[in-house]
Amino acid sequence: MKYSLKSAVALLAASTLPLIAVAPASAVDFDRLNFTVDCLVGETGSDDHTLIPGETLVVTLVNCAGYYVEDDNTSGLATLTGGIVLEDEVYEEIPAGPATITIVGSATGAADIDFDDTDELSTDPGFDIDINIETAGTVADPESTLLVTEEMVVALDAEEMMVNGEVNDGDILLGANEACRLELGLHVYETLDLTITEAGVYDFRAIAVNPVSSHLYWGLDRTPSSDTFLAVYDNFDPANPDNGVVGCNDDADGSGVDYVEVAFEENSALVTEAGDLINKRFPWFQSELVPGEYTLVLTFYQTAGTDNFSIGEYETTSEVYGDTWDPAPQSATFEMWGPAGGLELGHTLADTGVDPAFALWSGLALAGTGVAITAARRRAQRS
Repeated sequence: MKYSLKSAVALLAASTLPLIAVAPASAVDFDRLNFTVDCLVGETGSDDHTLIPGETLVVTLVNCAGYYVEDDNTSGLATLTGGIVLEDEVYEEIPAGPATITIVGSATGAADIDFDDTDELSTDPGFDIDINIETAGTVADPESTLLVTEEMVVALDAEEMMVNGEVNDGDILLGANEACRLELGLHVYETLDLTITEAGVYDFRAIAVNPVSSHLYWGLDRTPSSDTFLAVYDNFDPANPDNGVVGCNDDADGSGVDYVEVAFEENSALVTEAGDLINKRFPWFQSELVPGEYTLVLTFYQTAGTDNFSIGEYETTSEVYGDTWDPAPQSATFEMWGPAGGLELGHTLADTGVDPAFALWSGLALAGTGVAITAARRRAQRS
């Protein structure tokens, strides 16, 4: 991407401003509270959907007259046109004409709407529409200070690293950490340099991904961003990504951070105090760090090296091989919490005569509606 001198000057001038939280770039336009099911098309993409308590979802039914629906959870939260409350194994016929299912997000339960083409359990393997509605739980913020909110973007031509070693329950444990699972194989990645100036406990949590997560929203394709991975290194070498790991996480519900595990016990998604919807497959972990230079690495659980990632497909080594997506950069927006004043973005450039602030801020690039700060990627050795 090319930038004009005028843009570069404007970006450099921004370095004199205080660091502020920024919105994710290139946000996907998706209406969480209204979508359509076409019974002639069937189910596409994910069947998961998440509501915040108090929200109401309206599902418009098209070409569904004569089909049947029920709520496997018998939650009392799903209502068919005509005021019919859906129950488990009581199949209600969808009426002709405009029809809807209304589902209320409630902390007391969830809904699992199953469609069928008869009033008995279907024996037709070609028909399968299911909407799993989860109600997000709530979670408290860490007790420390929010230091930065930052979007990391993995470009279509991103570098790749080979993750290999001993397989444990089908996965590689990065740094021999049970909370840090990756598929065996090639993974694209992006890095961000950090300088820690105060010793203490630091929280890293992903609060948004783009494209948006198929684990949160019904009907969306499974893209790599749906299952992100974060790791912090004191010495990152993409040729040997198992060394130098000081903290990492794949799925937040296995992170070891107590309040995350408790909150995820009955919910697959959470609402933060700021109103961000996060899924248990978003990374969230704590690391005790001492002053020094570190590298934050963003990658994805599923295997996709540079060549495959650039055309929107997974490697043959992936459990979801065969799934595809429209090739596009993938990103995760993360928060970092810790001791006040304990973080500087970028590395100190010793003995070069170069101002570290210039090195950091000259790397800024506008992306979509937000601002992304990215470090120059190290060139990995590729066979």
